Amino acid sequence: MSASECLTESFAEPMTALQNFQNDYDLDNPAEAMSSYARVMHQHTKRQMDSATRSIRRRSVNDARSRSALTHESSSNSES
Repeated sequence: MSASECLTESFAEPMTALQNFQNDYDLDNPAEAMSSYARVMHQHTKRQMDSATRSIRRRSVNDARSRSALTHESSSNSES
């Protein structure tokens, strides 16, 4: 057996989204599964939005500092 055959034999295909869902949620109780999934997605979306908000705030602070430095530099150069 060659090295490539060993790798092929031990390689596991990634699970599909449906298989993941079936493993994580009780399909015998679809209302509970849907509710749990909705909670998970809500928390995920909230984290993404919080992260984006923090990133935007950091950028706007950095942009304001850059503009302030440029304005100060420009006014110093114009006085010369």
